[in-house]
Amino acid sequence: MRGAATNRARRAVDHLRALPPDSRDALITAAVVVLAFTPGIADKGTWLGWPDPQRPFGPLAMALVLAHALPLLLRHRAPATSLLLVSAAFSAYQCLGFRPTLATIALYVALFGAGVHQVRHRRTTAAVWLAGYGALSVALIALGAPTRPAEYVEYAALPVGCWLLGAWARTRFDEQERRRHLDLEAAMREERERIARELHDVVTHHVTAMVMQADAMRYVPAGDRAKVDTGLEAIGGTGRRALGDLRELLGVLNPGHDAPRTPTAGGFGELVERTRLTGQPVDLVEEGAPPEVEGVVALAAHRVVQEALTNALKHAPRRRTTVRVSYADELSVEVTTEGAADAVTSSTPGRGLTGLRERVRLAGGELTTRHTEDGGFVVRARLPLGPEAT
Repeated sequence: MRGAATNRARRAVDHLRALPPDSRDALITAAVVVLAFTPGIADKGTWLGWPDPQRPFGPLAMALVLAHALPLLLRHRAPATSLLLVSAAFSAYQCLGFRPTLATIALYVALFGAGVHQVRHRRTTAAVWLAGYGALSVALIALGAPTRPAEYVEYAALPVGCWLLGAWARTRFDEQERRRHLDLEAAMREERERIARELHDVVTHHVTAMVMQADAMRYVPAGDRAKVDTGLEAIGGTGRRALGDLRELLGVLNPGHDAPRTPTAGGFGELVERTRLTGQPVDLVEEGAPPEVEGVVALAAHRVVQEALTNALKHAPRRRTTVRVSYADELSVEVTTEGAADAVTSSTPGRGLTGLRERVRLAGGELTTRHTEDGGFVVRARLPLGPEAT
């Protein structure tokens, strides 16, 4: 039962926090007004001067009760003004000697609100309020209130505690906001890096393929119309694919975009075939049955092959390249390019390999690169297969 009551209270507090500030202040104000005029609890408030009423509760007392509560409507927008008005009503009510009223709870609410919402002159506001409380204490003593001076100091503990609690809450809110801002900046930076990797992979691969295909056209014998048409068709197809990939990638920047298409594991044949059209000799060896893998793992594997073939075109043209894909407990992708030591120059990691290594790491895998004894270059990625792969 106690746990259920605690959960209901927590849900009520969460619902209150979710309201707009003005609506929240209006609800708090209404609650204070209702409680201040509810029989049985209306006279349970704070008194500083006299333990017994010195004046009958009449229209002036009712007006001062409302004057306690109504300034709470400004608690968020003008916390210092709200505190000033509530404190003035509190002081007048105490000096006039009316019976205790639950409306005095408004003072503690206003102090907490000032501690939370006051942005400028926070220390000045606190100092002015303490000075005002001291003046109220002196006035009550001068009016003949029986309360001892030391007791006024004790009474100050609760309102000062409300202010400090509000200030602590403000510190917590500021820290949460700072963390949220840092998280947002980190997310934006990560998204920019992701888009930069995608742009690099798409543009570099397609443009390199188009350049190599165009260069290959120079070696077509004059009058061989069929090879010319095949080469031009390959260049046009590569360009259209590049435009399509860029359109999808740039569409991510628009709100409400559809998720871009991602390749699936096993779709390496098209990459290999397009590379062959540039004149690069490429072999594809697949071991095992391609599983139904999509998402970051499939995209990472696709980009590994794409980047390795692009490097082969740029740094080892006309050198034999082998793409070996193995589907077992894990997805293993290995691209080996033959070549002399002066032909394969991709041993210095550029943006492509650096981006690939990060992409594979985010997919839960590992990327390694090495030279072969004949001066060739090997790019190998190991990626997980299973539920986490999607």
